[in-house]
Amino acid sequence: MSHLLNGGRVRFPGVSADLWELQFDSRGTALAGVSIAALATAFAVDRCKTAIDMGRCSGLLAAQETVLLTHCHSDHVAGLIAWLSAHTRRHRGRPTRVVVPRERRTELLAALGIWPDLDGVRRRVDLDEALVGASPDTTIELADGGSARAFAVRHNTAALGWAVTTDHTSRPALVFAGDGTVEPFRDDTALLDSEIAVVDCSFVDPGTRVAARLGGHGHLMDWIELLPDLRCDALVLAHLPPETTAESILERLPEDLPGTATIVPWVAGPR
Repeated sequence: MSHLLNGGRVRFPGVSADLWELQFDSRGTALAGVSIAALATAFAVDRCKTAIDMGRCSGLLAAQETVLLTHCHSDHVAGLIAWLSAHTRRHRGRPTRVVVPRERRTELLAALGIWPDLDGVRRRVDLDEALVGASPDTTIELADGGSARAFAVRHNTAALGWAVTTDHTSRPALVFAGDGTVEPFRDDTALLDSEIAVVDCSFVDPGTRVAARLGGHGHLMDWIELLPDLRCDALVLAHLPPETTAESILERLPEDLPGTATIVPWVAGPR
């Protein structure tokens, strides 16, 4: 859904059959999922059978063969148990892989090892083989010729961003910045050069920029200031606070947005 502000440069994703999941398409690459700060973040890139984070599970997410985790905070991994169960049961025989920041692989494997009632999952998949550790510059091959490259981000725990290419072109279709501050992208705006860049916008109120930085998160004004230097086609403002509405975002955007990127706040459009 487009909005007339700034000549239609503000767009909102559509609402899918699962009311928690929103969807946005760009040049044949579809992004679907949920992202609400402190509650749940989980995106699906069905074109290459990949999920980014698994803060909750759904039918669409259960069908994805690879889960790329940005970090292990609970709102990004709480749905992993459900995904393991649903994916290995409903999509038996298909690949099952979880890629996690290398510093957290041992702890995540231990947590899965003691989780009750995972016996069925353990019979269907070897968790030690399914969990893959990744560091910056690790490249993961995905379904249908896709690939994902990890890069460093700045959060308050071990974390990675992911640049996802859905074919053999050099420019990523999607970049997921994960949770973190804007500093790495100020230093190197090319990190977000993609069709769709999904970034952390956990704070939107004017007086919370210091709190955002101290908490290892991004602020709406950080991204507005960076817009002139960004080369992504669409900038998805994800991880917004639970109380965020389309109207509350629109009233905080300047009348003339700098740069050329379409802004996509990850909330349902204006009512």
